Amino acid sequence: MDQWLALVAFSIVSTGSPGPNNVLLWASGAAFGFRPTMPHILGTAVGIGVLALTAAAGLAAIVSAVPTLAVVMKIAASAYLLYLAWQLAGAQALERGELARPMSVIQAAAFQAINPKGWIFALGAIAAFRPADLPAVPGSLLVAATMTAIVIPTAALWAAAGGWLGRVLNGERSRRVVSLGFAALLAASVAAIWR
Repeated sequence: MDQWLALVAFSIVSTGSPGPNNVLLWASGAAFGFRPTMPHILGTAVGIGVLALTAAAGLAAIVSAVPTLAVVMKIAASAYLLYLAWQLAGAQALERGELARPMSVIQAAAFQAINPKGWIFALGAIAAFRPADLPAVPGSLLVAATMTAIVIPTAALWAAAGGWLGRVLNGERSRRVVSLGFAALLAASVAAIWR
């Protein structure tokens, strides 16, 4: 029980801290509102759970052991985040347009595959918190399920904060300033990938 509580605390800190997922959720909440951002929230949770299972299967260790693969992931994640920041900095980024829409469950889950912070979180959770008294498969499933369950409320808080911000913004100028701020935060999150 103590080990599981430690996993819960680790998951809350890891998923609640600023990073690419949370900036994207915040921006999506501001641009589209909380309810339309729910698939993004669920996709993030599902993607993190899949990363945990992938880490348990040993693929995260391979990624960690092959420096070239890790660099390719960092480049892909950086390029995608900079592209999203560029899109977010667009003049109508926080306007609810017909073409713009929040990430789907599949898009948000797939993003986790190139999210280095997600890999670190998954590998750390499996390595440190998989119960030694359980067989590997049930222990890994317990860790993955716990991580997935914790991501939902923490991601929802970020999306709700963005949704609140989107409601209080009055006028094009304030939306533009916040849009540029979100874009800058997202672009700055690329630096964390390379630490």
